[in-house]
Amino acid sequence: MPDTVLDARIRAAWRARVAAASLAVGAQIFATGAGVCMSISLNAAYLSVLPCLPLAALTAALARWSLARRLASTGREARGLLSRALLIVLALLMLACSALLLAAVSSLAGQSLLSEARVSSAVTLTLAATVLCALSGGTGVSRLAYALRFLLPLGLCVLSLLSMSFDSPVGLFPLLGPGAWQLGGSALCALGACAPAALLFLPPPELEKVNSPPDSLPGAWFFVGRILLGALAGTLLLLVFSLCNTYESLETLSVWGDRMHILCSHRPREGLAQTMLVLIQLMCLFLGAVCTLCAAEHACRLAFPALRRHHTGLLLCALALAAALYALAAFGVVFVLRAAPLYLLPLLVLLLLCRWL
Repeated sequence: MPDTVLDARIRAAWRARVAAASLAVGAQIFATGAGVCMSISLNAAYLSVLPCLPLAALTAALARWSLARRLASTGREARGLLSRALLIVLALLMLACSALLLAAVSSLAGQSLLSEARVSSAVTLTLAATVLCALSGGTGVSRLAYALRFLLPLGLCVLSLLSMSFDSPVGLFPLLGPGAWQLGGSALCALGACAPAALLFLPPPELEKVNSPPDSLPGAWFFVGRILLGALAGTLLLLVFSLCNTYESLETLSVWGDRMHILCSHRPREGLAQTMLVLIQLMCLFLGAVCTLCAAEHACRLAFPALRRHHTGLLLCALALAAALYALAAFGVVFVLRAAPLYLLPLLVLLLLCRWL
């Protein structure tokens, strides 16, 4: 007789895991599109992130195939040297994603809600909150992402419509921004924004001590469809920003936080809708950062089982993340924006060698 309680627990764990990955992908696409693509292709940034959708879908499909292969085997065999190396690459990639999203949180908050606060203070607060949330091992944050799977997209949609002006929607013209070459270059730079989807290569941490049967793994569309929805949400948010601003006004925005702050240039006022929209944007970016940090810690624990004790893996990840964020606060976020296109390289390594992950 099947254990219905265990089956429900396994299904809930996978739903929460995929919801966390979908949220992180959407947040990273929006942050990368605003920080990198918009500086190259201006109002065509939403077009330049469209190639992220098939790459994110491919990552989710390969992650599901890798997990199914792992479950079909004994699932308890010792990891080889190549597998450990790939887990280290995955951990470093997730740490880099978390650093980018936390830098986006600090930049957006500094240009909207915390305009008078010091950058170091904002970084300290966001880092402390991230580490405290990550103490759950990713389980609590994944469940929160799953619980908000309808509320966050609906809130972004409604508040974005309230922030837009339909009097003169000229933000889409010219359609290709400065030109086709710039659009192609920004599209290539945007592909690294799919990196958070790689956290699906890791099974839910709450199932580590559960003998999950191979048929308990959801189908491929379960992974692909939800990741595509998250990527599409980030793309549509960039489209809203282009509709709210003219081509000329986008050329004057040089600060990353300003390029994420959705404020219509035809009626530049800070109302309740705009403030709530900023709060939801910050929540999405923050939750995405926590999810990727938990994935980095999980990958470290799988690569080095000795790090399971006393949150040693999380401590090492938090120290590395703190060093990166304080360096960005001291020297500027331009370095994380320049490094964002490079996220594609470790992602391709994981996709090509996922058979041994």
